[in-house]
Amino acid sequence: MNNNDELKQLLEQELGYLPGSSIDLLLSKGVIKRYHKGGVIIECGKLCDDVFIIKKGIMRFVDMNGDRERTFAFALPGTVFFSKHSFVMSLPSYYQVEACCECELLVISRRDFWQAAEESHELALWLLRYAHGELFYQEYKNSAVHNGTAAERYRKMIADRPAIIKTVSQKIIASYLGVTPEYLSRLKREFLTS
Repeated sequence: MNNNDELKQLLEQELGYLPGSSIDLLLSKGVIKRYHKGGVIIECGKLCDDVFIIKKGIMRFVDMNGDRERTFAFALPGTVFFSKHSFVMSLPSYYQVEACCECELLVISRRDFWQAAEESHELALWLLRYAHGELFYQEYKNSAVHNGTAAERYRKMIADRPAIIKTVSQKIIASYLGVTPEYLSRLKREFLTS
């Protein structure tokens, strides 16, 4: 199986089936970029209207909560993401996106992205499903991921997204859970002994 076949499968798992010619059209518009751990893909306060598709690695989304950095989301292979402020309204990005490990992304310019959508009705419908999925995941995150105690959220993260627990630093996971790294260490110990 070639690398694009793997990416197509990941996209289908994330967003549903898209006919081969339409997905090939979208993927043909992109260029591969690699980022090292800690590399900034979208910088807070800067315009970035590109569309990114994760081929390998894990991204984290960061904003500032007062004077503290806060990780509010992660993205895994098969995820499509962009700065909504920049892509939709040509405004500087509200948040920052960073690589949590060595990553490989397919990068598509906004112009090429819209050109592909105009060329393929099926792709345009698929992108509409993507937009609806974004709305769902926002509500899901607020109702399921961010509810409960830190211990409950940590257990849910272990069950639902073990790749993040294995790959991402404890400091970043603590930021996501809204706890200190020391408290996260205590949660890990309790989890391992239970």
